[in-house]
Amino acid sequence: MRGWASERWRELGPGLITGASDNDPSGITTYSVAGATTGYGLLWMAVFTVPLLVAVQSMSARIGAVKNEGLGKVIEERFGRPWLMVSIVVLVTANIATIAADLGGVAAGVHLLIPVPVKIVIPVVGLGLLAVEVFWSYRRFATILKWLTLVLGLYILSGFAAGPDWSQVLAGTFVPHLSLSTEFLGTAVAILGTTISPYMFFWITSQEAEEEQARGGPDLDDDPLSATDAERARRRDVVAGMGYANVVFYFIVLANAATLGAHHIKIATAAQAANALAPIVGRFDTVLFAVGLIGAGLIAVPVLAGSAAYPLAELFTWNEGLNRTLRGAPAFYAVIAAAVIIGIGGNYLGIDPVQGLVYAAVLQGCLAPFLIVIITLIARDDSVMGEHHNGWFNTTFGFLAAAVMAVAAITLGAVSVLG
Repeated sequence: MRGWASERWRELGPGLITGASDNDPSGITTYSVAGATTGYGLLWMAVFTVPLLVAVQSMSARIGAVKNEGLGKVIEERFGRPWLMVSIVVLVTANIATIAADLGGVAAGVHLLIPVPVKIVIPVVGLGLLAVEVFWSYRRFATILKWLTLVLGLYILSGFAAGPDWSQVLAGTFVPHLSLSTEFLGTAVAILGTTISPYMFFWITSQEAEEEQARGGPDLDDDPLSATDAERARRRDVVAGMGYANVVFYFIVLANAATLGAHHIKIATAAQAANALAPIVGRFDTVLFAVGLIGAGLIAVPVLAGSAAYPLAELFTWNEGLNRTLRGAPAFYAVIAAAVIIGIGGNYLGIDPVQGLVYAAVLQGCLAPFLIVIITLIARDDSVMGEHHNGWFNTTFGFLAAAVMAVAAITLGAVSVLG
């Protein structure tokens, strides 16, 4: 049994790292605000989004493994260069906004531990992460830091220790609560955006392609049995990563609803958000929340910057890949540097850090449907994917994810404008 568990752990790769980056500071803050403002009313979204997230990420991973190239290149081959350019604009816009918000979140976490001004911490953290991604190995870095994100598992214990009203928890989990208020719609769009984020699609596709290249390229047609095993391993990786991300999502909402929401406390600072851990760790809530926030941000920012660089490199046919050196892919790393530096600058625009994290999630929720439709069309096209095209599950839940996110974003826009 121990050997089986060890083998399963070793095979977890891009899916697990992507899942860990999904609970970035933007996600943690969005889920915390959701619990504090809407109580248990949005718990059902943690359950509802699981098949949507698994479908989209499974398609993205399979595209990378089968095509042995990044998502940007596949989009260009299937739909043409103009569609790739539109996809890049959507992705880079969402990513830079989220990098800025996540750097602010990491800095807020550091400030909870050490009283250093946030505006000083932000460039230090940003440039430090840039140095890691350019001059070291991000994979090794993420492997170390993913242990820090396990701190977020304390929300599971805190959710139970806070003594929630379990009848309300069950109702919130299995009975969808809907409202046309801007507060509800804004929170729902933010949750969808931070859970099913555009950068995740490009990142996992490129990582799977790089893994195939490291193995010498896919032998899918020569060895059907090996291809089946590889697909199962990829699916386990994706399900494990996305499953963990959504379990944490669920209990962050639950813990905040049972603590802050029960006392009608709205979250305005990182210190207030940390109070949801108090039932299980007491006065150490601030320390552990800060550690989780910092670890999540340190994993996510390089993913966001890297996922912006891959499609741009494919657009201009630059050498790409984190497995290359700076000398081997200078333009690729220049894009990563530009994304991080612009993200650093975004923190000096006077936007409230907590609101900035939520706004970034809303932006992702508005932009993601376009990319999800493209990914689903590619993954179900047997002229592109051959015998490895979608089954009914991925196609159904891929289009459903796009439809739900588009309707939510359009409704939010209409209600905001029309009142």
